[in-house]
Order: sequence, then C-alpha cells, then structure tokens
Amino acid sequence: MDGFATLGLYSAFSEDERIIVVLCQLNTTPMHVLLSRRSMGSLISRQAGILVAVLIVASLILSGIPSSDLKQVDEVEETSGRQLGEVDCSNYTFEDLFAYSHASFDIIFQDDWASSITNATAWVNGSLSPAVRENIDGLFEGFPGGDNDWLSTDEREGVRSVGPKCIADMDTRLGMREGQPHRGGVDWNNLNWVEEGIALDEVSLVPEDHEEVRDCQSAFAQSGCKEVPVHVDDDLQIMLLQDDEGDNNMQFNQLPNMGTEPFTIALNVTNMSDASLNFTFPAITDLRLDAWEVQEDGVTVFGLDDPSITTLEDGRLRIVVKVDYDIADWPMGKNLFLDLTTAEYVPDNPPQWSSNAPDNGDIMAFMLGSGKTMWASHELAQSWANDESQVSFNCSASNGWSWSLESGDMYITPGQGQSELTCSLFDLKNQESEFSRTWTLEQPLFFSATSGEYMGAVPITINALNGDRSGLTVSITPFQGETTGSTVSSAGPVSSNSMEINVSEMLPGIVELNVSVTGNGMADWLFTLDLGIKKESRAPEISISKTREGDNGSWDSEGYSYHIEGTVYDLDGDDISIDIEVCGYSTKINPEGATWSNEVSVVGCNNHESYVITLTATDSWDKSTSIEVSVMPLNEDTTTDKPSESPATADEGGLPAPGVIATIAMLGLAGLLRRRIDSQQ
Repeated sequence: MDGFATLGLYSAFSEDERIIVVLCQLNTTPMHVLLSRRSMGSLISRQAGILVAVLIVASLILSGIPSSDLKQVDEVEETSGRQLGEVDCSNYTFEDLFAYSHASFDIIFQDDWASSITNATAWVNGSLSPAVRENIDGLFEGFPGGDNDWLSTDEREGVRSVGPKCIADMDTRLGMREGQPHRGGVDWNNLNWVEEGIALDEVSLVPEDHEEVRDCQSAFAQSGCKEVPVHVDDDLQIMLLQDDEGDNNMQFNQLPNMGTEPFTIALNVTNMSDASLNFTFPAITDLRLDAWEVQEDGVTVFGLDDPSITTLEDGRLRIVVKVDYDIADWPMGKNLFLDLTTAEYVPDNPPQWSSNAPDNGDIMAFMLGSGKTMWASHELAQSWANDESQVSFNCSASNGWSWSLESGDMYITPGQGQSELTCSLFDLKNQESEFSRTWTLEQPLFFSATSGEYMGAVPITINALNGDRSGLTVSITPFQGETTGSTVSSAGPVSSNSMEINVSEMLPGIVELNVSVTGNGMADWLFTLDLGIKKESRAPEISISKTREGDNGSWDSEGYSYHIEGTVYDLDGDDISIDIEVCGYSTKINPEGATWSNEVSVVGCNNHESYVITLTATDSWDKSTSIEVSVMPLNEDTTTDKPSESPATADEGGLPAPGVIATIAMLGLAGLLRRRIDSQQ
C-alpha cells in the first residue's frame, strides 16, 4: 500500500493569454489505474464543467491540504477562439481545494464480484461554504461571467454534464485482493471508475431563493441563468451518484472465488476528514469481518471505535467505518484495511506476554541524564506479545522517569536514581493482558577515563552504582567508524575496578567505545561512549640518501644549487609535507610516494663557509621529525655529479682512478664487513 497519488488543480493566467494548468503528484500505488485521455468539447460551459467537476469530486474525497510539492503534468492553452484542449485526469486524487464538514460514502459491491455502485455525499456547512463558491468562481477567470465574485447556474450545469469524463480517469484509492490478510507490498485488485455510470449533482450550490440572487450579468449567459455572490454562507451538498444509464460506476477484476475465500479491502483515507464509509457485500454464507486495522505511516492506530456490522434482510453484509484525518498531520499517510472471511470464527483472546519479552522484575539499564532514549523499536516491542494482531502498551513509571510511545517505538526519559516501570498489553479490541510486568529502571555502572592522547593502553574506570555489580559482564570494544580494535571483557565491579583497552592499532584521532553489559536479571545493555580518548599520531620518519661518493647530495657545476633526496614514511599513513630550510630561507615540498628530492639554492646565503640544511617532515596531525645536514661549499677539492670537461691524469696533478683489481678488492671488503655485522646481530 506504499505511496498513494495526490493532486491539486488551479488556474493560472498571464496578461496576454489564459492558461489552465493541471497539477499532480504521483507515487506508485496499489490503487493505480491508467485510463485513456478524454477530449473536451469547445463550448464554454464544457470548458468550465471539466474544471468544476474536479472541484466537486475533491470535496467528496479530501478536506484540503497544502499542495506546495505538486508537479506539473499538463498545460492547456486557450487560443483566441477559447478552445480548451485535452485534459488528462488519470492517477489523480484531490487536495488543496476546499473542506467539507462531513462526507458519506456508500460502496455497494455487486453480485458479480467485479463491480460496485458508489454514491457519495459531502455536506459543506456555514462558514466553509463561501470558500467553496469562491474557489469555483475563481477557476473561471477569463471566461464570461467567471471570477467576478458571483457563482452562476451556468457553472453549476457544467459540473453536472462534463465532470464524469474527468472523474473516470481518476484514482479511486480503493483496492481489493483475495488471499490471507495482508497489508502492503502486494498486487492489489484495483477498482476504477466507469464514466457511463457517474453522475454529479448538488444542493444549494447556487441557492436561487437567496435574497441576493440576481440574473446573470454576462452577455453570454444562458437563458434563465441565475447567480449569487460567493460570500453567501448557505449550507450546500455535493453528490456523486450512480447514473441512470449505467449498471455500475466502479469495476475491478472479479475475485477468483467470489467472496468465499478470505480477501482484504484497502482504502487510502489520507485527508478524509469526518467521513462515514459504508461497505455492502453480496450475500455469502458465513461471510464476516475477521479483522480490521487503521495504519498511520505504517503503524497501527489503537483506541478507535469498532466498525458497525449489520446483516441485512436479504443476507448482504454491511460494514460501516468512521474515519477522520487531522490536517495538522499532513503529509502523514493513513490507510484502512478490512479483512473478510467465511472461515469459522476463532475467539480473539486478550494478548499475552511472549517468551521474547523481558522477564518480570528484570533491570532495564539507561544512562542518567541521557534524555529521551529509544528503549525498543516498534518491531522489537511487538515481538514481546502474542496476539492475532498488533498490540499497544500502557505503561507508568515512578521517581521522575517517563515512558512514551511514538510511531510504535518505545522511549524512556530517565529521572533520578531508580524507577519501577509497569506495563500492560492491549489489542485492537481494547482487551488487556491478564498480567502486567514491572521492571526496574536504573543506571547500574558509571564509566570514566582520563581524556587525552594515547599510543597504547588506556585505563577505563568502572564504578558500581546501587550496590554490588560483580554478577555482570562488561565488554568494551574501541572503534573508529567501521574500524574496530580488540574487545576486552571483565566481570563487573563490587564497587570499582579498571579495564585496559589498547588503541595502538587504531588511526590517529577520536576513539569511541562500544560497551556491552550483560547479566542474569538484566536486559542486555548496549551503548556507545565517548570519553575523550584520542589515538596519538606517530611522527613521520625521514632520511637522506647518500651519493656514490658518500655525500649527502651533490652540487651543480656553479656551486649555487645543492641536489638532495631521500625517503619519508608515516607509520599511520597520513599525508606528509617536507619543509627544507637553509640560511633562513625555506621551501615546502610534497613527496612523491615514499621519496622526495629538491634542488636547494644557496644564492641568498651570506656565509659561504658551510651550509646547514634542515629538513622537517610534518604529518596531518602536526607531528614532525627534523634532521640537519652540514654541507661544505663547492671548491676545487669537492666533487660534483658532472664529470670535468677533460679527464685529469697523474701528470697533471689529478688523482689516478682505482684499477679494476683495487675495485674488486674494495667490494670484497665491503661484503666481508656486511657478513660480520649480520653475524653480530
């Protein structure tokens, strides 16, 4: 039954041309029926009639809700000849038009179990009626006699003659399906309108005996046309009827077993204010109402008056249901379900507590000062009872604690110290469970820790409240988002004890705690704590790669730029930036992966005897590591990465290059030294 369609209709006009705009909001609905478009004639009365017809049926169906979220589906533009084009009314229900004081709907299912005759009457009393007349008159802006603060009989006749064409395209919001009792998510056997069987009528829409009635002033008015000011507050009635020329005005796919097997009637009653729904079914032996339910946004409503059930003289079954809708609850969806069957009657016993319910006398743990806290979801609370239908709860608490039920979910608001909560079960027939249950509400334990940054172990102090809690088991799991650390468990304290959690494997930042407290005589207590614990970030590691000559870097040929490179790593995986400073000048670089490099310029240095280069690696938590290297300036004894233009020889005072044998010897010594070092480790 999820998602019912709603619609609004209004007229909007530019100064140069008149445009009639039909708006709707459409959601998927089990009552959804697509019918063909209808073409309207070109007569002015027919143009007016289709619009007013929409209004009239609206008064039958809805009571008036804001339509700020409607979306446009069609536009019909008038030409100079005032031709009204095609209007598509399919999938509409109605809102934002006018309110009725009371409505009665009679839905009479026929013996073929494939059709029905539906009659409806809406009464608009006193102060509401001027708004109805004004809204109808306002839709005729741009037409002769329209939107002039007078409502005419010409407009009324348009309703009677053309309205059924638009209604036939609209959604009935009514469905029927054979099978065991069910609610949403099924293929419904939808009912839809039949144009040939629809008639519209009214009483006192234009009260011709009113003292202010006059002849219509428009030059295009029909002979005998009368009109009254829209402020007239005479009561009026609007009716949807079975047309004399049709056999029915609703049809649906025939029920396979024609009422002898269980079936459900469903009706979207959203926006139906103060309405009486009268369902009449063909004579079927033992047919009866087995169960019924009203849901608001999917949650059962309790405390409603039972339907009136009558077996007529001819054997037909009549069920009368009263429904209402508070405009302040919009856009809450409200649905009615009637389950019928011919099966033997089974007595509906009062609800009983199930094995899933907390035992009588159990402790229910809550944090004092936590404010309103959900105790049990609608689904969980329903599992505490055994009954043929959904149940409700009636509970009372002491010592400043309070209990509430919201959309089926149960909430507790803690007070002071301990409290006793006593609850009883009630079913849809207001039958109360034979036994109530009483539970103790309290906070049994208090948790604390020294807030701050930690690299490893974090002590958590647990104090017992209201006596010895050594019979409880406490489990604590540190977590960050979806990442969890190791769980530690311990027996509860007699008065006080301490547990240690380990955050060494967590990432830098806030660490929260998932806490589980279990024990005999107490419902499981599961909650989350933030005690101000943070995992401390580890500083990044940075190093400089040596050149082949064993230097920290290499000069360019001019001695003004020193090439330096190395590696950097952050154990926590944080982003790193590197600040390189020399002679008071600094440069910030971002490493590429785990490596970095830079050309350090010494042009701005005043002292050229030596240069101190400081490298500082900083992570995103402002943890940093610094290293310094001292570099001698380039001179005639300093090598560079670039070879000299002419190789030096022994005769020219240069040092001879080592021979092949000497090179092999050095490599061998290096390998020996490495093995000795490894053997000592």
